[in-house]
Amino acid sequence: MAEQEVSIDAVMSRRFELVEQAAIIAGRHKAELEPLNEELRLCEMFIKDEMNKGGLQQVKTDAGMAYFTTKDSVKVGDWESTLAFIREKGAYYLLNQAVNKTACKEFIEANKIAPPGVEYVSFRDLAWRRGKG
Repeated sequence: MAEQEVSIDAVMSRRFELVEQAAIIAGRHKAELEPLNEELRLCEMFIKDEMNKGGLQQVKTDAGMAYFTTKDSVKVGDWESTLAFIREKGAYYLLNQAVNKTACKEFIEANKIAPPGVEYVSFRDLAWRRGKG
């Protein structure tokens, strides 16, 4: 069997075909899962409602067990107030150890060096855009 010559154009074209095929399958998959996810949501709502009505923290049956857990979420509504409180009380433990990537990049562009203690990595990645043909 003779070797076929492969061109960048042919491989790029095939890559876009594969993206389309994957998107079609993902759409079918999502549509197929939709009624199952809805029924799953209804089952969970029913059990949750029954547990709430009975004042139950957990329920165990031959089929399995369900129990309530506590999940937490934190969102800052007024950054200035929060920051003032942190500074006043020295409550720096309330902050995450991170810097803003965009601001850091702007700092590096302006100063030709990263802020002290910050490791900044920039790398080339391959991006895709379909042709008009």
